[in-house]
Amino acid sequence: MTLLTSLGLAVLASAAIGPRETEAQRLHRRGVQCMDVIERRDCAIENFEALLDVSTSERELVTDAMLRLIRLHRGGDDPEAVKPLLRRFWDFGMRRESRGHVPYSTRFLPPDFDVVLNVDVARVVAAPLTQRLGADARDTLFTCDEIRRTALEQKRKVARAERRAEKSGRDLEAVLAEDLERERKFEAERAAARKRGDKGAKGQPPPILFEGSCPVAIALGDNDLAHWQRLTAGFSHRDFSRSIVLAQIPELDKKIAEAVKAARLVELGPDHWGVPDLRYEGSDVELARLDLDELLIAPASVIDEMITARRSRKRSIDRSLDQLVNRVPRDTGFFVVLTQNALLDLGLGGMKPGARKLLQAFLPKPKGIQIAGVIGDDFGVFTRVPTDNAVKGRALVSIVRALIARQSDKDSSSEEMLRTLDVAEATDRRAVLASYILSAAQIETMVLD
Repeated sequence: MTLLTSLGLAVLASAAIGPRETEAQRLHRRGVQCMDVIERRDCAIENFEALLDVSTSERELVTDAMLRLIRLHRGGDDPEAVKPLLRRFWDFGMRRESRGHVPYSTRFLPPDFDVVLNVDVARVVAAPLTQRLGADARDTLFTCDEIRRTALEQKRKVARAERRAEKSGRDLEAVLAEDLERERKFEAERAAARKRGDKGAKGQPPPILFEGSCPVAIALGDNDLAHWQRLTAGFSHRDFSRSIVLAQIPELDKKIAEAVKAARLVELGPDHWGVPDLRYEGSDVELARLDLDELLIAPASVIDEMITARRSRKRSIDRSLDQLVNRVPRDTGFFVVLTQNALLDLGLGGMKPGARKLLQAFLPKPKGIQIAGVIGDDFGVFTRVPTDNAVKGRALVSIVRALIARQSDKDSSSEEMLRTLDVAEATDRRAVLASYILSAAQIETMVLD
């Protein structure tokens, strides 16, 4: 047998056997088997903890192991073991910058944009938690059927009112009337804030993500957003109407061609379309394709800026925003990022100048905020606030922990909700972290009921 023949047989044998299992894959497989099949808690904990110590780029396995460990510890004798695990989320995720977890064209955001919201639609829809909660949960997030959306909203309102009425011993009709009055008051305050030109969140219009995504989906022949892969919104906190959506949509070419043929879209130029009769904040809504299977949805007053930036191939996104986005782990179901100015203005903008100045002097100066949501069998929310002062950050952590403990003692109904809330310094002392895990039952109560 020649050397060439031997090498060929070795390659064929290797292909028949399949790729070798990595150490991370082996530990994850064993942990899942121990947890879900033979139901041996100690065995599962041993394998998942070993996985967390492995140096691997298989981030999704690490996150799943971490969430499973949290569930195992939460149901065991040592619930406090959950909190150190929560703190490791950002350590795992920031070992390397993430690329590809937002559309390529995000780099062409206008430089005044300082907020990014990213939803991995495919990941959220496929998550075990979403599957368990069923069609109501999916449609609450992604339906474009206004009748269905209204029915779900009304169902939630009634369920919440029923719980409050039962707890307080009040009449259901009285609780519903009180809720309606509260909604009317809120909408009146929003209208007044917009009329006087208030640039705080209450006086701003909804970003185009919430006004334009469904009409565009319907124009493309979709009745919901659940079949899209990703939605990424960006906007300026000083003017929410300066906002865009980047949608990653399977078979985009085919959908656009059919929509143009049916006159649901109007061609304005190469890879540039209008949506008949669709307007947002006084501007026509237009679409552009800046990259394969990526659709830009934006008001006409903004879309040309991104088209120009794409043609020049120069990154126009604000540098600090770009850094915050790229330091969010890849395997999140959604994330929100705000730069320093956006966080300060939106978070403290409603305060009186004197109180705001005093609070800013006391608190660590945030360099922005990153909020990441991970969806598996449970729902984890992980917040990171990069700071400029480790000492102030430590003091803030102590104050918040004391407030949480006090609230838990004061209100027993809050105890369960606060039990897995953890506030801590990051390992490198360069950020304040807040982490929380919600079970499927808690999500069902909060979102669906």
